[in-house]
Amino acid sequence: MKLIHTSDWHLGARLHDQDRGEEHDAFLAFLLGLVRRERPDALLVAGDVFDVRQPGPAAQRRYYRFIADLVCDGACGRLVILAGNHDSASLLAAPRELLACLNATVAAKAPEDPAQTAIPLPGAALAAIPFMGDGELANAARALGQGGDGPLAERAAAGWRAYVGAAMDAARAAAQGGPVLAMAHCALAGAAASDDRSERGRRVGGLEAFPAEVFAGADYVALGHLHLPQAVGGQARVRYAGAPLAMSFDEAARPKSVAIVELGARAGGPVAVREAETPRPVALRRLTGAPEDVLAAARALAASGERAYAAARVTEGQGDLSALLPALAACLPPDGPARLLLTEDARPQRAEGRGLAAVAEAQPLEALTPLEVAKLRLGEEATLTDDERGRYLGLVRQALGGLP
Repeated sequence: MKLIHTSDWHLGARLHDQDRGEEHDAFLAFLLGLVRRERPDALLVAGDVFDVRQPGPAAQRRYYRFIADLVCDGACGRLVILAGNHDSASLLAAPRELLACLNATVAAKAPEDPAQTAIPLPGAALAAIPFMGDGELANAARALGQGGDGPLAERAAAGWRAYVGAAMDAARAAAQGGPVLAMAHCALAGAAASDDRSERGRRVGGLEAFPAEVFAGADYVALGHLHLPQAVGGQARVRYAGAPLAMSFDEAARPKSVAIVELGARAGGPVAVREAETPRPVALRRLTGAPEDVLAAARALAASGERAYAAARVTEGQGDLSALLPALAACLPPDGPARLLLTEDARPQRAEGRGLAAVAEAQPLEALTPLEVAKLRLGEEATLTDDERGRYLGLVRQALGGLP
C-alpha cells in the first residue's frame, strides 16, 4: 500500500504579523498535485491543521476547499485527519459525519476506549492518537489500571504508555496480518526540534518526550508536532513529516517536504520512504553582521528582485541602531517584493545584563517567545538568587507546557 504523510500545516499562521495565505495556497496546490500523481491509498495529516484553536475564515476556507478538491478528484483512497495541540478538537469534529460520507476520517479527540482509535484501511489498520493533555493522560492511566497518587507527570507518562499500547493492540487485531500503522501528535525522544519560537508548546502533556519504543511493532508511525522532517533514531518506519512551511527564520535553511511511504501487503514487510520537497514561493533570508554589513545585504536583496521575507540581525559593531532601522525599512518596505519582518540587536556586549525594557527598545516583544520574555523579566530582579530564578523559570515552563 502507499501513503502520503504530512503534518503541521498551521493554516492561518503569520510570520511576525506577515500573512502567509499565498504560501499555504501554493503548498495545498502542490499536495493536491502530488496526490494526483501518486494515487495513494491514504493521505495522513498528523495534526496542527490550523495555527490557532479559533482559525479565521480564510484559513477554514483553505481547509475545506482542499478537502473538496481532494474528494472530487478521486485520486486518494482515504483521508485521515488528526487533531494537534494547536487545533480545536470541537471545530475539527463538527463536520465529522459529513466528511465520513466522503471517505474522510477525523480523529479529533482521543476516545476513552483506546480500541476505538483503530481505523481500518485497505489491507491494513491505523491507530490514530490525537494530542492528549496531562488530565486526559492521567485519566487514561486510571481507567487502564495504571493510575496512582504520584506526581501528575508520572501519571501522564503511565497513561501514555498504557493508552498507546492498547491502541496498538487494537490496530494489530484490526489489521488481520496486514500492515499496522500509527499516527500521533507528540514529541519522541531522539527527535530534533527546530526552535522555541517555531515549535510553541512542544511538550505532550507535562512531558518533554516519549521513547519511540512505545510504538514497537508498528510498520509505520506517522508523526506530527516537530517541524523538521526526520526519521526518529534512524528508523525509517518512525517519522515526522515536518511542517511544509518554515515557521521561523531559524528554519529558513532547513528542507521542507512531505513523505511518500510504500509498504508491503503483510505486517513486518519492507518500508520505503521518499520525500517530496514542498514549494517555497517566498524565501526567508537572514541578514547578519555589523550594521554596515546588514544594510549592504539588504540593498543586495532589494536589487535582486527576489520575493523574500528578511530578518536583520546585528551581531557585531558599536553604537546604537537609530540610523540603521529607518535605512532598512526604506530598503525593504512592507509593500516590496522583499520585506523586512524582524530586526534584532544580538551584539554580545548588549546581551549581557539586558532586561526586558532594554530589549524592547531594540525589537518588538512580539518577536520573542513567552519563555524568552520570562527569562528577561527575571533577569531584571536583582534581589533573586540564581536558584530562585531557576525555580521561577521552571514554573513558567510548566505553565507554558500545554499552550500553543
